[in-house]
Amino acid sequence: MRLITLITLMAFACTAFSAEAPPGMNAASQLRFGIGARALGMGSAFTAIAAGPLGIYWNPAALARTDVVSFTGMYTEPFGGGIEGIGYSLQFLGLSGGFKDLGYGIGWFNSHVSDIPWTDGGGSFDYDSSIYFLSLALKEAKESVLVSVGGTLKVYRDSMLTGSALGFGFDVGVLVDLGNFLIAYCSQDVGRTKYRWQGTGQEPVVFVPWIHRIGIAFSLFEEMFRGAADLAIDPEALLPLLWRLGLEFSPVEWLALRGGLRLDPFAESYHTVFTLGIGVSPWEKLSLDYAFLINPLPAEGLSTNTHVFSVTIEF
Repeated sequence: MRLITLITLMAFACTAFSAEAPPGMNAASQLRFGIGARALGMGSAFTAIAAGPLGIYWNPAALARTDVVSFTGMYTEPFGGGIEGIGYSLQFLGLSGGFKDLGYGIGWFNSHVSDIPWTDGGGSFDYDSSIYFLSLALKEAKESVLVSVGGTLKVYRDSMLTGSALGFGFDVGVLVDLGNFLIAYCSQDVGRTKYRWQGTGQEPVVFVPWIHRIGIAFSLFEEMFRGAADLAIDPEALLPLLWRLGLEFSPVEWLALRGGLRLDPFAESYHTVFTLGIGVSPWEKLSLDYAFLINPLPAEGLSTNTHVFSVTIEF
């Protein structure tokens, strides 16, 4: 009964907000790059198979599926780390665990852009954006079906020059585990997250889009082979549907080979981003993951390839 009540409240929250896209939309777009080398190596098709601290971002409901305490760290420099001398980096730290039917997670995602030149050519400045996560999840088993629900509170903190911004967002997720088949839904920034800059000339209001992600996943041969597909929906975008596909093959217990593709928006059309990844576990409690994103759209002074590194430790 408690699970049904939670799902009802979540469904109400996800349908209670609707309005036209306002000016200042698309804040915190760096967060939608994704988190974790395993997830990115599988083309970001990760809503249904999120595990450990990565569930904080991809689907908080996944946090209830295990009681193992895990730590994950990620670092990447998207698109070669910047363009024409401007530095750009993303990093994530997360911790998750569980107790009986309850799962939890805390995390920090940071985006830093350095050496942004002034338009008059004199000097430079930095932009820094941090997002703090607090997630809780609950699971309930009914015969051979395991259903979990979860939510994440997000605190946005941006700074640039003398200005700063503070905002609060909320994600919800549902995961249905049928054994070898998983179905999931995650609603990110329910109702659109809104916050205002302070200490700037105009003090603009910015909005983080409300994103819906639907995912499915399956496993074969005692989880030696996994496949996943995601559909991300941004109803207020020019190109609202984003497809993600991913595969993972584990020929031996300590090795995982990954691949995937994403259809990402570019101008008024889509382009395909190909992804590759590998994961190794030299020890039972340690996993090292790497992803390589091949972006086929070159830009002057901008590398089209992205390397992502992650480490996960279980306690």
